[in-house]
Amino acid sequence: MLSRLKRSRQEPPSPGLSAESSADQKLLNGRTVLVTGGASNVGRGIAIESAMQGANVVIVDIDDEARASVERELAQYPGWVKGYHCDLSRMAAIDKLCETLQKDSILVDVLVNNVGVVYKTCSIADLDIDEWQKTFATNVFGPMYLTRCIAHSMIDKSRQGSILFITSIHQWVIRRYASYSASKGALGMIVKELAVDLAPYGIRVNAIAPGWVAEDVAGRPLPQRVALLHQCSIRPCYIGRAAVYLSADYYSLHTTGSVLKIDAGLSLNNYLVGR
Repeated sequence: MLSRLKRSRQEPPSPGLSAESSADQKLLNGRTVLVTGGASNVGRGIAIESAMQGANVVIVDIDDEARASVERELAQYPGWVKGYHCDLSRMAAIDKLCETLQKDSILVDVLVNNVGVVYKTCSIADLDIDEWQKTFATNVFGPMYLTRCIAHSMIDKSRQGSILFITSIHQWVIRRYASYSASKGALGMIVKELAVDLAPYGIRVNAIAPGWVAEDVAGRPLPQRVALLHQCSIRPCYIGRAAVYLSADYYSLHTTGSVLKIDAGLSLNNYLVGR
């Protein structure tokens, strides 16, 4: 679909609030950020940090109660917030979401493909093709289909923007959840392919590869002995701040095709560490 559109080199934004403003101003002021799986953990962290930086936030999730809770939480920030129910593993549901966004006159500047599932089958003896199909439908095919929709809208409206994927350190590091790791490995290469494809339109494509992201009900990190730095889990807000960094023209106007690893050194740990 994108190949049928006129490909022309886009000039970077003119100096102004979007790209050259001082860092103490709202980095995403007036931008619209769509976060899939935005009702919990990493997605919620990205939604909150984006709203804190002046963004309008669109939350997409299948958990209506949790989504409504985050919407109420974001009401304190200056931008508007809207939530939509969508099962990202179903193409028809994505078509409906995109139609609704168009009807509601919502133009997305930043798409964060965060939604994902993990099945814990590890052995080839337990291979379940249906499980693999569900994993790739949610983690790869759905995000790609939504990305096509949003990228088409950006190009059609001549809007330069940012597309992010939340991958995992398990695109490189074995986890023994084969379908999950394989899907994250696929996303790592998709980022590079799309970065090349969308660069002529001024659209950046990057990813964040987190380690273990978790916090308790009080917002405190959890112990993790094998994380070399701080020996604890990563709070979702730090993934959110990384997403802001990659979404903001001020910091990342010339960044594309990159995967930012945030794992507290977890992927560096092996049997030789500590000897």
